[in-house]
Amino acid sequence: MRAPLRPTTSSALFVATALLVLSACAPTQERCAAAPAAAPAPARGGRGEFFLGNARDVVEKNPIGPDEKTKLVPLFENADHTVNVIQTRGAVPAHYHAEHDELVVILEGSGTFTVEGQTRVVKAGDVQVIPRGAVHSYVHDGPGVTVVVSTFSPRFDPKDRIMVDAKK
Repeated sequence: MRAPLRPTTSSALFVATALLVLSACAPTQERCAAAPAAAPAPARGGRGEFFLGNARDVVEKNPIGPDEKTKLVPLFENADHTVNVIQTRGAVPAHYHAEHDELVVILEGSGTFTVEGQTRVVKAGDVQVIPRGAVHSYVHDGPGVTVVVSTFSPRFDPKDRIMVDAKK
């Protein structure tokens, strides 16, 4: 059985992260403008360590392959957060996270995002705050690739990606 949906204190952090990511993007742009290259983020950050960079640069240096449906590129991780850039031209099947909240900021592309049965067509600039326990999925639509920044709190544990079909 899924955990009940309820707001968490990390929602404010997610919104702040979204605003920082979107600050480089005008609301009507299809993609963020490229900025000068920054030093790569540490694989694992400790207290006081941080990531300063541009997600477009990360994608340009780590593009999704022609035969790949989805590609994940880690940006930053510490005890409290995991931040990834995800590129997809396919679908992310329905699943939920019992122990993690997730913030998804669409940087490029479009598709259909479903959270707890509510479906919305999304495009560059849209933000989804997904509380722990919420079933969610995504289907890419149109040409090109969907590029998102995904932030988990606390640090993501892959065992907490629970496919809806696998639930009992």
